[in-house]
Amino acid sequence: MSEKEKFFQPKRLQPRPPKALRVCFLRNGDRYFPGVNMAISRSHFKDFQALLQAVTEALRRHVVLRSAIKNILRIDGLPLTSLGCFSEGDIVICCCQYKELAWVEYCVNKDFQRQMDLQSRWHQRKIREGTLEKITAQDMPEAIQLYICNLKPVVQTARTLICRGRTRASRMNCIVKMVNKQYMNYTCEDPYIEADVLRRLQSHPNIVELMYSVEEERYIYMVLEYLDWDVEEVLQKYGSMSEANARFVVRSTAAGLNRMQQLQIIHRDIKPENLLIRFSPSSGIRLQLVKIADFGLSAYYRGSKLHSYCGTPCYMAPELVAGSGYDYQVDLWSLGVTLFQMLPFLSSPITLLLTFVKFTVPSDLFRLSIN
Repeated sequence: MSEKEKFFQPKRLQPRPPKALRVCFLRNGDRYFPGVNMAISRSHFKDFQALLQAVTEALRRHVVLRSAIKNILRIDGLPLTSLGCFSEGDIVICCCQYKELAWVEYCVNKDFQRQMDLQSRWHQRKIREGTLEKITAQDMPEAIQLYICNLKPVVQTARTLICRGRTRASRMNCIVKMVNKQYMNYTCEDPYIEADVLRRLQSHPNIVELMYSVEEERYIYMVLEYLDWDVEEVLQKYGSMSEANARFVVRSTAAGLNRMQQLQIIHRDIKPENLLIRFSPSSGIRLQLVKIADFGLSAYYRGSKLHSYCGTPCYMAPELVAGSGYDYQVDLWSLGVTLFQMLPFLSSPITLLLTFVKFTVPSDLFRLSIN
């Protein structure tokens, strides 16, 4: 892969920092007030209005307010309109109704700054611990090496090592995925449940098969079935897919998503790279099999909308980007973007709509009604 291709390769985002976010709230125009420190999370506040009310009550214990707080802005003037807009360590300015942001040199709470510095150092130390960048295939546990041979690294990052290997008994190709689960649980707002999800989805024809897994205190190892291609590789080599193959990918992926919805699972990272395929041995140009892979960002949906910010940016649904809450439909948006990439260039939105109608599958996931 060239340097240009690496630059444009979509990067997957991990969810925002876990638990409550620490934020310092300053009073608009008061350069001497050091601010009030508060923890922001959806378990503390059900919506943004509840946060405004709590901030108003907290500030009134220290300063005089002419009215309730109605606007919260960053120091650069950018307004915050939802709980999803906040980040860890934010320093924001609170304005009463009809008040404009006063551009003064504010005094920030020193205890807050000290806490942020300590957390930053602790975060960097946690990331450095247990990194997989220097791990080799020979470092795999005995429970893996007894049954898998010819292990060769395919992907290696600080949190994940993916090796291609072969089972000793059946001489069948397989994938061994090693994950630093402590790092994943630390950086993800939602728990890391990939192995559990794969076990629940076992034996489905459109979900990658988990052969077995080995779990340690810090790491988890998953032995997965191997398929020759993924959709991304096909698009890079051939440019686009035939309509028949693209239809087969969408129908197969929708069948897998339908099963996931029945088990209350959201994938959150559907994209060409995570759709594994196998060509028919007879024709060599038609697809025989499509399977959804990489459940590292998957989460359970228990009826209330999720707000974790994660995925690959160009495949993320608008409601996920906006932080307004989302459900299973984010996977459908990602599949729609994948469909657009698989087909040759479409000249107009009407052509895209008609093409999408042709790909509609008999499932509640893709029921398209036109009045």
